Amino acid sequence: MGELRGGDLLVRGGTVVDGTGAPGRVADVRIRGGVIAEIGPDLTPQGEPEIDASGAVVAPGFVDAHTHFDPSLWWDPSADPMPGHGVTTVVQGNCSLSLAPLTGDTAARDKLLDAFSYIEDMPPEAFRTGIPWNWTTWAEYRDRFDALGSAVHVAALVGHSTLRAYAMGEAADQRAATADERAALAAALQECLAAGAFGLSTSFVDSDRAGNPVASRYADDEEFAALAQALHAAGRTVFEFVPHMPLADKLADIERIHRACAGTAVRGSWTQLGAGGRSAADVPVILEQAGRTQAEGAGVFPQVSARSFDIQINFDRTIVFNAMPHWNAWVQVDRDEKLRCLADPAWRDKARAEWDEVPYALFPKGRMHKLRAVRVSDPALERYVGCFFDEILADHPGEHEADVFMRWLADNKVDLGLAVIGLGNDDPDAVAELLRDPRVVVGASDAGAHVQMMCGAGDSTLLLTRHVRERGDLTIEEAVQALTSRPAEIFGIRDRGILAPGYAGDLAVFALDELTYELDYFVDDMPDGSARLTRPHGNYRATVAAGVPTHLAGSPTGARPCGMLDASAAAPR
Repeated sequence: MGELRGGDLLVRGGTVVDGTGAPGRVADVRIRGGVIAEIGPDLTPQGEPEIDASGAVVAPGFVDAHTHFDPSLWWDPSADPMPGHGVTTVVQGNCSLSLAPLTGDTAARDKLLDAFSYIEDMPPEAFRTGIPWNWTTWAEYRDRFDALGSAVHVAALVGHSTLRAYAMGEAADQRAATADERAALAAALQECLAAGAFGLSTSFVDSDRAGNPVASRYADDEEFAALAQALHAAGRTVFEFVPHMPLADKLADIERIHRACAGTAVRGSWTQLGAGGRSAADVPVILEQAGRTQAEGAGVFPQVSARSFDIQINFDRTIVFNAMPHWNAWVQVDRDEKLRCLADPAWRDKARAEWDEVPYALFPKGRMHKLRAVRVSDPALERYVGCFFDEILADHPGEHEADVFMRWLADNKVDLGLAVIGLGNDDPDAVAELLRDPRVVVGASDAGAHVQMMCGAGDSTLLLTRHVRERGDLTIEEAVQALTSRPAEIFGIRDRGILAPGYAGDLAVFALDELTYELDYFVDDMPDGSARLTRPHGNYRATVAAGVPTHLAGSPTGARPCGMLDASAAAPR
């Protein structure tokens, strides 16, 4: 698959940090045919291209364990900006959503397209025009992608909602499966696994644009157990999921997956466990449960990110109100209708009531000190640009915060910029504690999704710059292991994540003091002409996939040596 495009390369004079946690050592690395052939001092050149790694670390290519590049790799196979941050492998198909298998029915495909684009906060037109949709089976999907090629290897999960639609038709988002349907689901999953898929993803919380639960939310415990058994029988080890937000519901969802996987080698892994803020009291409880599940069996592993959870709100397309049906419906209408609603006292009464009644939402109601004004269209409000909303509320004493916010929207004609800052992971000390905890896995970037709200790419560089170079929370060996062999092990990617002969020739070459982590910015390059957020490269010396540089001296090379990985690949001896 992806390795068929492998190249030859000699990387000379670097400090090899091999991903196992072992101390770094000065050595050369030879890659032949996309696979590591030799590691040792002063290797003799054999005519292959060379990279001078003097003064730099040579590590395995980084593995990002939670991404949503499923759609965008079709129109941007460079995976911008992932190679610029040392990433060579991405896990996609998360959160119950994948682009295969499909029935071939256009209406069913359009339904998937609309839900996928809404949940991952991307323009529906980009899905329609940027993806060829010329497959039904997983094997066809894999072959079409491999023919395209990409700058990152893909370890793909089967989305549970997609699988249900394929195996159950219209009943998928109406009810639990019957015994016969459970057998059909397991058989369909086995077909995908036989074609190389790495596991299954599900969601307990996501809804479509109209507020309807995604298909995976109709599954019962018998269905989860049947699918876990199918994973186990195929030798797959990962069951990714998205639990509810409130602590009691989250713990119950985690326990459901743990029970479903009991007696198998299948691990659960969920996104995401945040540190600090309102999550601070929950973290010890969740980690205790994680440790217990891991002691009782294959276990459940929370995913964590080093990045503060900051998002920009686009009122033409956002999921920040998805837990608030009245507000969420308002987001879906055009701007004129939005303004009409804001002028309607009855609509505002319902909006205010929902503001108080819904206990938790991604939008920071009740935490308006997290919401910052970035841009206004009303000149009279220009003085508030850069202010957090609690400062704006202070100028309206005694008023309900929903009323102040609705008036702010109306005064700006819903043409404004707002950013949520530090909704989670806003305490670096608490983040550091999570990063060091053996019960978690680093891998909650969400890169590729919500591209008009945030850029999830660059977590690897943030971890290395802030938590290794600046704060010293982790050694370079610990950080590299957290970015390579650890997620590879948890997600069953057996042939990469370690630098040793026989393993994939995927490398991240960097000098710690040269790395940079910079703010994201907008580029107008989506298939429908709209903008997305990207991040400047991290100043790596090189990123190499299958022996081929994909990013070199701060610039993408244009090489596409990668494809979908095969989960049946054996670990090198």
